Amino acid sequence: MQIHALGYLGFESPRYEEWLTFGPDVLGLQVGERGDDGAVHLRMDDRHRRLSIHPGKEDRLSYVGWELAGKAAFDQAVTELTDKGYKPHVSGRTECAERQVQGVAKFEDPFGFSHEVFYGPVFTAGSFLPGKPMAGKFVAGTDGVGHLVFVVPEITPELEEFATGVLGLELFGGWTSATPDGSIAGPQFYRCNPRTHALGYVGVPGMRGVQHIEIESTHLDDVGRAWDLVQERDDIPVTVTLGRHMSDTLISFYMRSPTGFDIEFGAGGEVLPDDFVQTSPSTSEAWGHKFVADGWAPTVRPLDAAKNS
Repeated sequence: MQIHALGYLGFESPRYEEWLTFGPDVLGLQVGERGDDGAVHLRMDDRHRRLSIHPGKEDRLSYVGWELAGKAAFDQAVTELTDKGYKPHVSGRTECAERQVQGVAKFEDPFGFSHEVFYGPVFTAGSFLPGKPMAGKFVAGTDGVGHLVFVVPEITPELEEFATGVLGLELFGGWTSATPDGSIAGPQFYRCNPRTHALGYVGVPGMRGVQHIEIESTHLDDVGRAWDLVQERDDIPVTVTLGRHMSDTLISFYMRSPTGFDIEFGAGGEVLPDDFVQTSPSTSEAWGHKFVADGWAPTVRPLDAAKNS
C-alpha cells in the first residue's frame, strides 16, 4: 500500500478532560466538538480532528490512523492486508462516522498495536482557530500530524517487513543511542512523504508502548514560548531539554502529557527533496536534548502489562 500521511491518533486516559486545557493552553491546539463517548478531539488544521483522547481506565494507545489517497488506494490496501494475513476489519457506517472519514479498516502490527487505514477525512475550510495566539501555524494538512515513536522489545525482521512491506513506508534512517535505563538501542525511523519520518521504533528488551508523539509549528517562536511556559509551571514535566536533532534539523523539546506519553514540540524540521539520499548521523543530537526524565514515559511498560499501552 501507499500511505500518504499519519492522519490521526487516538488514546485512552482517565485524565482525558485535562486535555481541554493542556491542548490549547500549552500547545495551541483547538478543542473540537466532543465525541459521543466524551472524547476530547483536538485540531491542528481544518480537519475534524488530529488527536483524540477518549475516556478509559488507563493511559494507553487506542489507534493510529494512516491516511490513503482515496477509495481505490483503500480497497487495494484492504486486499493487501488480507493477502498478508493481517485480517483487517472494514468498519461500517457508524464507525466511519465516528472517525469522520469515508472508509476505515483496522488491524494490528506484530507487537499488538492497533492501526487503521482510512480515506476521505472530513474538513471544513477556514475553520481552524488555534487555542492560543501563534506566531506560525501547525505543520499538518497533506503532511499529516507529525510522527509517533514506539518502544518494542526488539526490532525484528517481521516488524521491519510490517513497516516497509505492509505499510509501504521508506526507511529514513536510525542510529545507536543510549536508552533511559542505560541499555543500547538502535532506533529506526520511517517516512511516507517529504517529512523525515512518521513512524519510529526503538528496541528495548522487555518493554513496549508509546514513547512520544511529535507535532511541529512553522515558527520557532511558538516552540520558544511553549518552552518558557513549561518552565514556569510545575505540573508539566520536561523530559528532554531544548535542542536540535542532527538527522532532521528539528529544534524541539519534550514534555510529559496528561496521558503519560511524551510530546515533542518543535519547528524547523527538514523537508526532504525528491532525490533524498539516506545518510547516518554520527550522533543523534547537534546540540541540547538532554534527557532529564526519571525513566521512560508511563505509557512504556513491561511486556506483561496491558495490551496497547
